[in-house]
Formats: sequence, structure tokens, C-alpha cells
Amino acid sequence: MVHARRLGGFDQAELPAAHRIRWWLAAVAAGLVAAGFAVVPYLPFFQAWTFVRDPKVATVITWTVLQTSVVLVSAVLTLYFVGKARLEAAAYRANQIDIRVFVDERPEGSHDREIDSAVELTATFKRFLNDSRLYTPTPVPGAGSSYDFLQIVEHAGDSADGWWKAVTKLIRLAQPPAAFTVTGTVRPGNTPGRHQLILELVRVPRFAASPLVIEDANWPRVLHRAANSVAALVIPRSAYVRTNIHWAAWRDAKIPCELFDAYQRANHFIAYRRYDEALAEYYRAISLDPANVYIRLEIAALQEQLDLHLDALATYDDVITVCSRGHPRLARWWIGPDFARQPRHAGRDRDVALLIARYRHALVLGHGDSVAGSWWVRRTTAGTPGDARAQRRAELRAAIELRFRRYIDLDVRTRPYAIPREKRLELHRRVLRAPVEELLVSAATPAQLAEYNQRAAEMRSYFCALSQYEIERLIEDYRRFGRRWRRSWQQLTNRALDLSLVWSVVRRAMADVEPVTGAVPEPQPAYPGSRVRLADVCPDRRWPPDPRALDDTVEAAGPRRSWEECYNAASVYAVAMLEVGPHGERDLRDRARNPRLLGESRDEVARRAVRELYHAATISHSGRLPERRSWVMGEDPDLAALRGHELFRVFEMVTFSPDRAAPLRPQRAHVWEQVGYVRRLVAEIAGCRAHFWRGRALDEGPRPDGRTLDRWRAADRDAWRKLANLAAGKQDWYTRYQAICAFREWAAECGYPGSISGFPRYCEESLHAQLRGAAGPRAKTGLDANIVVREYVRLCDRRLDHLVADVAELEQTPMAADDFMARAQLWAALCSWFDDDIADGSSAEERRERFRKLARP
Repeated sequence: MVHARRLGGFDQAELPAAHRIRWWLAAVAAGLVAAGFAVVPYLPFFQAWTFVRDPKVATVITWTVLQTSVVLVSAVLTLYFVGKARLEAAAYRANQIDIRVFVDERPEGSHDREIDSAVELTATFKRFLNDSRLYTPTPVPGAGSSYDFLQIVEHAGDSADGWWKAVTKLIRLAQPPAAFTVTGTVRPGNTPGRHQLILELVRVPRFAASPLVIEDANWPRVLHRAANSVAALVIPRSAYVRTNIHWAAWRDAKIPCELFDAYQRANHFIAYRRYDEALAEYYRAISLDPANVYIRLEIAALQEQLDLHLDALATYDDVITVCSRGHPRLARWWIGPDFARQPRHAGRDRDVALLIARYRHALVLGHGDSVAGSWWVRRTTAGTPGDARAQRRAELRAAIELRFRRYIDLDVRTRPYAIPREKRLELHRRVLRAPVEELLVSAATPAQLAEYNQRAAEMRSYFCALSQYEIERLIEDYRRFGRRWRRSWQQLTNRALDLSLVWSVVRRAMADVEPVTGAVPEPQPAYPGSRVRLADVCPDRRWPPDPRALDDTVEAAGPRRSWEECYNAASVYAVAMLEVGPHGERDLRDRARNPRLLGESRDEVARRAVRELYHAATISHSGRLPERRSWVMGEDPDLAALRGHELFRVFEMVTFSPDRAAPLRPQRAHVWEQVGYVRRLVAEIAGCRAHFWRGRALDEGPRPDGRTLDRWRAADRDAWRKLANLAAGKQDWYTRYQAICAFREWAAECGYPGSISGFPRYCEESLHAQLRGAAGPRAKTGLDANIVVREYVRLCDRRLDHLVADVAELEQTPMAADDFMARAQLWAALCSWFDDDIADGSSAEERRERFRKLARP
């Protein structure tokens, strides 16, 4: 992330640099000259000079003319230089833009002109430009803090008449000037159905950027792109590249408009929980700026929110690899000695990214149960063995096994004795077997399940030990540098790191529990150079931890003064409420005792965890709470057990004041959200295709020609293929995104009114209603929410398996090419099959039978 101005061969920013200092110096110099010629001649020392005491007439006239001329010229220059300096300062701040009403060049009486007038488009453009935001990195997944950096300035008073116009102009002279002016022209697109906007950005008084010609299929997209393009032109020469580390590398360079547009759209999609589209936009941005490690951090955080822990682990590893160059000691360990000699200043703007990436990498390792669940386990038979997600996981396993060879020399001591190097190498190879046959849970034998449970427990123990090692090393490195980077203090404090070490010790103790006896080994340091005293939350060497020992350990870290500190303390308490198995549930190993907190002890730990969450919410600004709500309420695996406690429900109601009573969330609520998202995506695509064929069947015009029919049939085959891939690789975000892009094209073609919404928020009523819609009248009522979620996820997984098989049969028995209504009914039956909100009392199996009858010739 070297500043572009230090390197050659890059495109300079189109707008000129702001030279505010030189104009202020010129104004001061001209003012001093004017003051000197106006005041100095009347001072006593000047009056004592000979030519003043005995002046000649010609000298008096010459001096009078010279003095008057110099004072007037200097005063005029002072005003001019002050005006120029204010304009340059406004250009440097780049926070005020004057937008003129767009010129409309569309034909008179056109339908588009009647719907969206030029005045309305100008107002919408102003709103989009005002919504342009800059973001700061955050150590917790979710949207970081953001701030507006552009303001719209109007020419108020220009249309006034008489003396009021003069007064308003004098008043405006005292206001900060607007250094940028935007003019636009609205035109029809080059092809039918498209819209075009031509923008000209001028930096007052006479500097203009290249005109922007933006064309797209709808006006909101055109105006979004236009607003982001204007912001991308303004930022490189402004003060924001000095204060916002996301864009520090683009100082004085031309930011591609597509880059800033992709970044802004990604954050827009995250706000509406449209995570697949947000990931696609982030990857579009990273393709235009591969060295931007802060965008990579946001990709990794979003992967954590989507339960793609293997992907997040690899992405954080990439960020550390890029940022550690220039830190010789870290680079020598992380990527090898060949990269340790890079100049230190090369990564100066990456220090915050390096800190956050190392911190999150250690925490993802601490969630070893989630990583183990993503390593080789499959829930469904759909698409085995070659669906997109299976291939991606195979690639990630190979990459992580290769990168984790840095840990081979690490003595991972899960017991109070050292492990020889040969056994460490054997442990590494056994745990991280990359060419591995994925386990299908529903078809596994008892022997296979027993082997999986043992391997998963071993992987959890191994990864938790690595997590403790990395946090201990991070604490030592961070403290040794002594807060060298001012911005990093706002991201992660020493106390937050100390509490994260307590969290890793608790996680490691939970992973190392003996399944039969429930014994816990004594905490051992993982990093040889660590000087931090490890907390012992199980002094009796038994799991679960003692609530008083937990409380003493957390309080020993000192008072909490930031969100991260309070949240880490709450996570320590919440982890103690989990069971010792995968995802905080039961350990399925043979004769496992599954000890856990019960009764008053559980309530006491929950009370202390919720107390820390209250403190975190109090410390944080109210505007920041919605940005963290999704992670706290459903996505953080540490709080899975705490969300099912009554006190957490009270916390949600008090903190967020929902319109309805907050539910007690089951541990797999986030899985229900993902399953519901995929189900609705299938139903919307089917509804769109049914709308298309129904419109063709009801069209009373002439029959289409053969080429048109071939195109429609090809689109239909592509739709079935997309659905089969979606059902097979539903955990693959890119497969879902491809289906969404295809849906957009089909919906635009046939005018389908539906849309793809984001991940649904957990709702207890929707959960039970959808189970009744999937299981029909035989659905049991009054069950615990955890059982309901498990049953509904199983039914949805089985339904996707059936869809893959039915689509394969459908490809072998094609329908008649000209039977449009039959195709519409088939797609409508598929939509009904995946619509669990239906209230006709039928089950998903019955609706599937209706679909299969229509699919048969």
C-alpha cells in the first residue's frame, strides 16, 4: 500500500492538487505590503528621514501616487489571494459540492420523461451523493463505523431581486465556498430501454475533470454509479486520503470509478443482509485494487458471518502474509526469511490491518469446532462428490495444510509433557489431512461417525492450541512496540487482548476435556516467549468452569472502557455455557459425560455475560448498535447458548426495543436463516419463470418463430441447470450469486414484480409456521425451538436433494416446445413446493408429488 505519488507509471488524479498554503502565504505577504505602505510612513522613525522633512513638490506628488497605488493594488491582491486560498482549502476539504439541475434532452412527451423528470433525477442524485460514506476497520464482524464526507451546497438567493439579492450575496461571502460544481445532462440510452447521464465535474474556477458518461438499464443504478463516480474523482486530492486508511494508497492517483462503486454497493448490500451480492461486489473491488488489505478484511468478516470459516481463515492468512512483509521477525515465521528484508515503510499504512487480521485469525482458530465442521462434513447427498462447495473446500484444505506447516515446530502441549518433533509432525499430518473423503452424516455408518467424532475432537484441540499460541504471541508483539501506531489504539486495546487470551484458555480447556471423566488439563503456555500469566478457570481440574473463578479472572483484567473489552468479557462467560461438542452442542464420542453448567450456576454466568453486554451497549454510541446487532443476535458462535437464556431476551428488548417480544433463540438459528434464504431463492426463481411462460401463453399475438422458441427453451434449460446447481451447492455463495444474477435478467425480461430479499431475521412464529408448511398436518407442536430448527433444516436439506434428482429426471423427459401453459404450471408447482408460508394445509411431500405429476409427459 505504498502511496501512488512515490511510484511512477500510475494515472494521476484528474483534478489538480490543492495548494492552499501557498495562496495563504501570498495573501499574508500582500496584506503586509498594504499595511506597510499605509502605516509605516506615519511612524516617527520614518518622519525623521531627510526626504520627508524637506520634501520637494515632485517628490510629494510621486510618493502620494506611489503609496496610494501600492496600498490599493496590495489590498486588491490580498482579497484575491484570500479568495483563492479559501477555494483551495475547500477543494482540499472536498466536503461541499454544488449540483445544478440536470438538463433534459429526452424527447418531448416520452414516457420516461413523464415518470422521472430532470428535477426528480437531480434530487435523487443529491440524495445518493449525500449517502456516500467512508468506513473504518473494525475487529468485530459487521459494518464498521462510517461517516458522510460530502455535502450538497445550494445557490440560495441567486434568483432573488433587488436589494435582497445583494444582501444574500454578501452573506454568502462569509460562508465557506463550494469548490466543486456538478452539471448533468439526461439523455436516452444508445439502445432501447436504457438510460444515459452525462456528468461534468468542475473545480472552481476553471479546472474540469473528464466528462462521465454513465448508462444502465434503470435510473437508480445510473444515479448510484454517477454519485460514486463523482466521489471517486474528489477523494484522491482531498484530506480524506490522509485520514481514511482504506484509500491512503490512492493519494494523488486516479481511483477507478468501478472500484469505489463496488465498495459502496457492497456496504449497501450488507445493510440489507444481502450477503451474497455484497461478497460479489467486494471481490469486484478487490480485482481493481488487489493490494487493498482493508477490503480483504471486510471480505473475511463477511465470510465469518456466512459461516464460511475455512474461507475466512484463508483470507485472514492472506492479509497477514501481505502485511507482514517489512516486519522481519513476523515475516520470517509467517512466510519465510525471503520476505523479511523488505523496507519497513512499505507497510506503514497496513499496521492496523495486520493487527486486526492477526487477532481475527486467532479467534477463528479458537472456533475449532466450526472449522472442523467445515473440514469434511456434509449434511446432504446433493451434488456429491463434485458440487461447487465441495471443490472449494478441497482447495481450501490443501492451501491451509500447506500454510500451517509453520506450526510443525510448535510444541502444542495439551498435557503437561512435551511432544517430540516426530510426534508433532505426525499430529499435524493426521489432523490436517487435505485429501480427505468427505463424510455424509445421513449415510454414515456408526464406525464412520465414531471416527469422525474422534477426529473432530482432535482438530478442535489442535486449533484451540494454535489460537492460544497466536494470541500470546500477538500480546507480546503488540506490547513490545508500545503503541507505536495511534490509530491502532482505537481498534484494539491491551485489555481487550488480555481478555481474548482468557477466552482462548477457556476454549482450549473445553476442547481438551476428557470425554469419560470430564477432567481438564492444567493451562500451559503455548508461546515460549510469553510472559503473561494464564488464567485458571478450572482450579478443580473439572469442566465446567467455576463461576467465581470466571468472575475473578475477568475482573483481574481491569475496568472495561470500550466495546471490544466488554464484548470479550461477555464472550468468556458465554463460552462457559456451551457444551463441549461441535458447535457448542453435545459431545457424541463414546461414553462422553457432556458436563455443562446447570441451574443456579448457569443463571449466574448468564447474568454476568449479559451485564457485560449491557456495558458494551452503554459505551457504544446508539448509532453503532444496529451495525453490530446481526453479529450479536445470530452469527457469533460464542453466544449460541447465551441466546437461549431468558436474560439475553431481556437484554435484546431493553437495548433494541423491537416492535414485538424478542424470542429465545435456538443455537442453530443462523442455520435456519441460511436455509430459509436458499428456499426463498428457489421459490422466487420458479415464480419468475412461471410468470414468463404464463405471459407467453396468454399473449394473443402471432406465434413466435423457431429462433425465438429456441431462445426461450435455452433459457428454461439454463434455469433448471441453475436450480440444480443451487440445490447441490447451497452452501456455496458464488453459486447462489449466479442464480441471483440470472433471476435479475429473467425478471427484467418478463416484468416479474418479485425480488430477492436478504437473509431473514429469526422469528419464532415464522419458524413454527414454516415447519407446518413443510411437514403438513403431521407436524408436532409445542416442541423446543432447538428441535424445531433441527427438524426443519433436515426437511429443507432433503427437499434440495429431491430437487436435484427431479431435475435430472426432467432433463431426460423434455416437455413439448409450444405448450406454454404446461410449462407455466410446472414452474408454479415448483414455486408452491418450496413455499413453506403456504396455508393450504399440504406438506412439502404432497406438493412435490403435484410437481412430479406435471413433470411427467
